[in-house]
Amino acid sequence: MSTLIASRQHGSTLIGFVLGLVVGLGIAVAAAIYLTNAPIPFVNKVQRPTENFKPGPDGKLQDPNKALYGQAPNPPPLPEKADAPKIESAADVKAAAEKAAQAAAEGSKGDGTRFLLQAGAFRTAQDADGLRARLALLGLDATVLPIEQGGAPLYRVRLGPYGTMEDINRIRKMLAENNIDSQIVRTN
Repeated sequence: MSTLIASRQHGSTLIGFVLGLVVGLGIAVAAAIYLTNAPIPFVNKVQRPTENFKPGPDGKLQDPNKALYGQAPNPPPLPEKADAPKIESAADVKAAAEKAAQAAAEGSKGDGTRFLLQAGAFRTAQDADGLRARLALLGLDATVLPIEQGGAPLYRVRLGPYGTMEDINRIRKMLAENNIDSQIVRTN
């Protein structure tokens, strides 16, 4: 009699396992059908463009936030420097450049030695401009000088000119603190 009970229990376990699989699969199929037929959020809520969003005469869409901007205030006029010359023609530009070159030459009297700091040399102008922008964030004014080297362009990023070694050491220290290597270039 005990073998009869054991075989019945074994049979009911197998039936329960199969029944559980069938019920589980039925629930999975019902969930899949429900989810595929359910509306997808945000897709059914898209509205057609209204009158405000029609292309303008130039073919571009108008700015929907234009009404929020208001009128732009007129910027205040820039004060003119008394010693700054008025530049109106190409000859005036050339004369102003010559005066600036003379003033720089007079400022570097002494032994005539001036120093530049070269912060980098790059094969692409974009890389050089990136370093120049990084230096500008540090408050330093850099110049990108393109040259031809071995038939390929090279873009040098330079700071200066500086007249004293104290200035150079101060700037080099600031560059080193910001992980920028630099080299001293001597000019006359």
